[in-house]
Amino acid sequence: MRRPIAVLALAALAIGLAGAVISPAFARSGSPAPPDDLGSRVASIVGRFPGDSAAATTALAAELVALGPAGLARTLALVLPPDEGNDAKARFAVNGLAVHVTRAGAEAERLVFAKALLAALATSRDRTVASFFMTQLQLCGRAEAIQPLARYLTDKDLAAPASAVLQAVGGPEAVRALLKALDTAPPAARLSLVGALGALRGREAVRKLLPLTDSPDEGLRRAAQAALAEIGDPLAAPALAKVRVAASWNERAEAPALYLRFARRLKEGGRTAEALEAARAVLAAYGRPNESQTGAEALTLIVSILGEKAFPDLVRAVKGPSPALRAAALEFAALGTGEEAALWVEEAEAAGPEVRAAIVGMLGRHRDPAQVLGYLRECLGDADKAVRLAAIRTPAPRGGRPADFFPLLAGADAEEAAALKAALLQFRADEVVPFAARLIGTTPHPGKAALIDLLAEKGARGEFGRVFALAGDPDPATRTSATAALAALSGEGDLADLVGLLEKAAEAEDVVNLQNAVAAAARSNPDPALRGAALVELLRAAPPARKAVILRVLPRVAGAKALSAAVAGTEDPDGQVQTAAVYALSQWPDYAAAADLRRIAATTGSKRFRLMAVEGYVRLIGRAGMTGARKAALFEDLLAQPFDDADKKLAVAGAASVREPEALRLVGRFIDHPVLGETAAAGLLELASEQAPHERWLSGHEAYSLLRRVQAKAAGDPAEYARIDALIAERLRQGGFVPLFDGRSLAGWKGLVSDPPARAKMTPQELAAAQAAADERMRAHWRVVDGALVFDGGGESLCTAADYGDFELLVDWKIDRGGDSGLYLRGSPQVQIWDPAANPVGSGGLYNNQKGPSKPSEKADRPVGEWNSFRVVMIGDRVSVYLNDRFVVDNVVLENYWERDKPIYPSGPIELQAHGNPLWFRNVYIREIPRDEAVPSIAAAELDEGFTPLFNGRDLDGWTGDTKGYAAENGKIVIRPELASGNLYTAGEYSDFTLRFEFKLTPAANNGLGIRAPLEGDAAYAGMELQILEDGSPVYWGLRPYQYHGSVYGVVPARRGVLRPAGEWNAEEVTVKGRRVAVAVNGVTIVDADLDQASAGGTIDGNEHPGLKRTSGHIGFLGHGAVLEFRNIRLKELK
Repeated sequence: MRRPIAVLALAALAIGLAGAVISPAFARSGSPAPPDDLGSRVASIVGRFPGDSAAATTALAAELVALGPAGLARTLALVLPPDEGNDAKARFAVNGLAVHVTRAGAEAERLVFAKALLAALATSRDRTVASFFMTQLQLCGRAEAIQPLARYLTDKDLAAPASAVLQAVGGPEAVRALLKALDTAPPAARLSLVGALGALRGREAVRKLLPLTDSPDEGLRRAAQAALAEIGDPLAAPALAKVRVAASWNERAEAPALYLRFARRLKEGGRTAEALEAARAVLAAYGRPNESQTGAEALTLIVSILGEKAFPDLVRAVKGPSPALRAAALEFAALGTGEEAALWVEEAEAAGPEVRAAIVGMLGRHRDPAQVLGYLRECLGDADKAVRLAAIRTPAPRGGRPADFFPLLAGADAEEAAALKAALLQFRADEVVPFAARLIGTTPHPGKAALIDLLAEKGARGEFGRVFALAGDPDPATRTSATAALAALSGEGDLADLVGLLEKAAEAEDVVNLQNAVAAAARSNPDPALRGAALVELLRAAPPARKAVILRVLPRVAGAKALSAAVAGTEDPDGQVQTAAVYALSQWPDYAAAADLRRIAATTGSKRFRLMAVEGYVRLIGRAGMTGARKAALFEDLLAQPFDDADKKLAVAGAASVREPEALRLVGRFIDHPVLGETAAAGLLELASEQAPHERWLSGHEAYSLLRRVQAKAAGDPAEYARIDALIAERLRQGGFVPLFDGRSLAGWKGLVSDPPARAKMTPQELAAAQAAADERMRAHWRVVDGALVFDGGGESLCTAADYGDFELLVDWKIDRGGDSGLYLRGSPQVQIWDPAANPVGSGGLYNNQKGPSKPSEKADRPVGEWNSFRVVMIGDRVSVYLNDRFVVDNVVLENYWERDKPIYPSGPIELQAHGNPLWFRNVYIREIPRDEAVPSIAAAELDEGFTPLFNGRDLDGWTGDTKGYAAENGKIVIRPELASGNLYTAGEYSDFTLRFEFKLTPAANNGLGIRAPLEGDAAYAGMELQILEDGSPVYWGLRPYQYHGSVYGVVPARRGVLRPAGEWNAEEVTVKGRRVAVAVNGVTIVDADLDQASAGGTIDGNEHPGLKRTSGHIGFLGHGAVLEFRNIRLKELK
């Protein structure tokens, strides 16, 4: 509560623009804004950066350009030095401008913005800001930037970005400026200058750079060498060709690459002789195996210079000791002429086995092999295995014949057999199947296995008997190859034999192979209605042991007949048959088995059967082609059953795989369960591990609360705790939050300087001195301990360095017994914090209010010594507060404590109040809420489509009903529940239509959209009500599915998780045509339903909804006591 002792505050920024978000409506225009309006217009546009898309960012940049040079200057003034505020949006805006003005046909805009950047740069007193402006000039600067930037080339801190600008601009003038600065620049700056000169490839720089290659400064020496290599002037050859004895390891490592770059630049400059000499020098010096990359680059350059005449160079590389360099040379050789291919045969015949094999491999893929086909066939019988393999792997179209390959299988080892099989598979079936069938009985393993595989892959069903006989071979390798091949060779007529063999199989691999063969044979009937029927007939007549064998195969067959047989098996009196049947259902490939698995799980007395059934049911739900909400509902039903924890673990894990907010809530119920908690926590972390753009709910209140609870369970594992903290921070970032406290330092915070009115009276010098003293006191009493802001009880309050207007604030806090504190918003007290035992009313209230409510609606504090969590939303002058997920302050006006006759300030710091007792704060994040820009009007394209406005933006003409609680304000319809909270309807009635509108929610806001509604009665039943609800609020975490935003109340549930946070505008489209209703929010369809189908057999809420039968009626907003805003309401009647 407020005491007369020190209070927390922060001086407003001198220009007041960083926090300015006031946005009066204005029409877009190409003329500059008047001075009195300019600051707010700039702040309004900048506050909307970055746009939701590239097109939106471009549009915002165009708005800033339209404000003229003065507007651009004001935009650049919003870029701040570090620790002076959050200027992220301003930097996004400046970068967006730099990109926007470089588009084709915008030279005039580019020049204006570049000059604005140069002017801002000239007056900047902060080097980081100056550096940022230079990075933008890299994008949009041209010749006009050269002379202004030249003054920075000798600045040790700014030479690098300045050089980068000149490098981007290019041209002789930029080179001259860099050369001029080189003589007087300090060592730290010269590196950047030298690098830019090299990138610009200015030959006039060579004579100045050459002496630097002998500089005692290694960095400068290396930079000069790199620049000379890039320029490519012959004068640099001696300096680059040698490496000093005293050269560093880095210089020695870089030398060949630099010399090759130098050679490439020589070639580009037409000096091919010098380039060739340099490349050959590198190739000769770097031909060892560990230097192959350098040698290959040199060889590439040689080939690019000589073309076909590089044959001798290629031969030398192939004969060298480096396999990698040899491979690179042969890649070039494969692209040569047929005559060159013949020359390579001569080289191969004279070479040793390793080189000969490599050449044979190249000839096999040569682009013109006609002259070497005979030699390749000869190599199939070479005494060396490597050569044989190279020849075998020659593509079949290169002249090989099946008869060349089959004889080799008799003596082949596993590697050669695999290569021979791959070669034979390139031929047609009629060319190889007769050979394979004839040789399969006499060829030893592994050649026999290759022949079996060949028959299978060629689909030689006529050879089933031969392969089936081998499936019982005593040799394991032969048997396994044969059983694996049977699936490709079997038909329905083979089922009895296959089942008999499967029943006898003992090895796991053989069992799997034969199950595949049985399934393939059962599915081979071309008539879909009869597939599996033959196997089911075998099942009926089989003894129990064989039944069990067949049942385990049925999931691979699937279909209605197989499923019926598996279900029947669950009722078989034989235990092994029952077990096999339940197992089969648990492995079923599609959702058709789900109902039976659910039934077995609920009725069986066997724990083993229940576990199998639940496992299968969970798997099928995950695979099913149904909505995520439906999957979550099925898992919720499963978890409501009186099953063992082992069964429920499967269901919890399954639910966590559903990426919907319903699943998040369901899994979250089990965080504190003694057995299921670990599974639930792991599932939630996996669910939140990434976030797609449409998954806003993963950044919302409920997800944040659950993840913090998961994190608390990991308190004993620092690494896991930190990992979860980083995950939460990333989700918050995607939700628009930024940290106010980094967990490590007091960066972004300042000490208290008096109160806002007193600060406003100070001169800048007085304020600066007072701030310096306050910061000194702050550092004496506020510190960071174990990731928390800790106050020792002395000193004064802590203030954010930046001001904030509308925002959503997250902060955890802890207090000592008897303690007292609070949060000041916009520099004014306060959201109360105190010991709940000493103050039974509890924390969270707006303690200093005198006219409006000052107490929380309920006590939600945790005991002293435990962490509490605030979520505070401030929009305009109204504040909403959640304490530990309980809604304790509902949209209450925060009164101005300092100046009671005035409203609360439009912006100001957030302050952590010091009150003479120890305090702890952590997890402090803020989401700034943009204030309204100009109210959009109906787009020309929509007018062409036939849309007309339902609301004129000035008054409620055309509306009827509660015109007291609803009012037209600033182009919006605003609900003021303190005046009334009824229903506001259109005066006219509508039947089929498309309605589009925008709406802004406050925390826990509740309203509805009535369609086809009468003026009397409850629109939810007498007509239809589409929910309008801030359903991410904890207030609504227990709703029924048909009560969430967009739902046709009581009739059709809507997809959840697409709303933007409280305080931001949402766009909704409702289409009603005949019996169909569709709802889209922010571009995502959340309802698309046929009303007759949805209400067939009764509505899901169990109530009568006679309004579903209405064919026309009024459109209305249905008040439920909450503040909301609507705008841009337009409608198109459908014929």
